[in-house]
Amino acid sequence: MKLLGSIVLLLVLGSALAYKSYSGYQVLKTAPLTPAAMPYVNRLSRRFDFWGTPHVGRPATVMVSPEDAPIVIAAFNRMRISHEVSVADLGPEVERERAENEALRLALPRKPRVAAYDRYMTFEEIDAHIHETVDANPDVASILDLGLSYEGRELHGIKLSNGAAGQKSVWFDCAIHAREWIAPPVCLRIIDEVLADPALRDLADWYILPVANPDGYSYSHTDERFWRKTRRPNEGSSCVGTDPNRNFDFLWDGVGDFCSEVYPGSSAFSEPECGAIGNFVSSNADSLVLYVAVHSYGELILYPFGHTVEPVPNVDDLIAAGTASADAIEAVGGTRYSVENSAAGLYFTFGASDDYAYGIGAALYSYTYELSGGGSGGFNPPASAIQTVVDEVWPGLKTLVEYSLAN
Repeated sequence: MKLLGSIVLLLVLGSALAYKSYSGYQVLKTAPLTPAAMPYVNRLSRRFDFWGTPHVGRPATVMVSPEDAPIVIAAFNRMRISHEVSVADLGPEVERERAENEALRLALPRKPRVAAYDRYMTFEEIDAHIHETVDANPDVASILDLGLSYEGRELHGIKLSNGAAGQKSVWFDCAIHAREWIAPPVCLRIIDEVLADPALRDLADWYILPVANPDGYSYSHTDERFWRKTRRPNEGSSCVGTDPNRNFDFLWDGVGDFCSEVYPGSSAFSEPECGAIGNFVSSNADSLVLYVAVHSYGELILYPFGHTVEPVPNVDDLIAAGTASADAIEAVGGTRYSVENSAAGLYFTFGASDDYAYGIGAALYSYTYELSGGGSGGFNPPASAIQTVVDEVWPGLKTLVEYSLAN
């Protein structure tokens, strides 16, 4: 064990020059937000890195650098938003997480065709797992080839089907925001369950994309833990990347700061990853019934739209399906997900993937799932939490699929 610890320490130290230090970074947590505070929080979120979705009635969490901390604290004081320091120094927390991940990777090497739920898998491991799964199950599984990311990584998912013609279809994507590591295990669990149960394949064709932002996800493992965006450079700026969940061609909002965590891109579908997903959704609009984007964190099941609280035509069905899903999740371990309109918390978004799938008429049931959080701020639950999250969420997703296909 001492030898393993020494190896891990050397690996961490050897990559320290490349990996961003979060030394001195703080995590601030507000009191539950009031409706009056939301316009100010919306503006702040365009410049500073809010974790999770700011929401009326819930605390907001924001990560700040040593330079930005006084600015954000002053803004909170000016707005009379009560707050506290949730994490005084994020640096040691990140280093502990890295050391744990390296130790688990060495102690628990990946097994062919077996998804790991006891540690976080890298993009390369997930991609290899998808290909091995398809090779081992050629009668029901095939590669979903969506092309390449900006940096040339394969944007590969998996299709699971009984092969029957005229099947309805359902879609799941995970980790479109790079730092949300808890999301890909959920997509991998879906694959495991559908492979094992022919009845699920008789319901629909299943399309699952475990890593929707492969460049960003890889970068968050190798260089910067809390990286959120894509990795395509922005012309005329040193700030890299676009928020992929603001880049879809539905009410795309072209106003933004290159350096903002929610920068929507130079144009709708400027990011090849988003364009590839959008093209699939629009090309399969006749068969697609359900679209689910898996995010973290917040224990929320969100339905369209993100830009308005005005109800969509089938809002009752969306709420009923979401509530059935939430009930199934709660039945596992008592965790209650809240079913809400995406804009209900008065935090407005434009160009989101679920709004696109619904807005163009492709999927009458379209949702964002915000998983349970954990760790020092929410985005970094320990590896020991993975199994609990996937165990409780899968019954809810299965229930959602069954409801949406039956109605």
